[in-house]
Amino acid sequence: MSQVWTRDEIDLIVADHFAMLMDELAGRPYNKAEHRRALMKLIDRNEGSIEFKHQNISAVLMALISRVLMPRAYIDIILSS
Repeated sequence: MSQVWTRDEIDLIVADHFAMLMDELAGRPYNKAEHRRALMKLIDRNEGSIEFKHQNISAVLMALISRVLMPRAYIDIILSS
């Protein structure tokens, strides 16, 4: 079983994730592999573990965005006709 991520590790990878997101939104080039390698120097995790955690962060962000932007589950019969 893998080791649980510490709060410090999570803080570092979330900050890195948002740095890449800001670059993406601003249209600036970035290299995800370079970000991963830089994180590996700061935390004791392999590339696969870091990539998987980045995917988890993306999933959480998508879920949060969905709760804000998605319509309510109730479907009005008139609107759906």
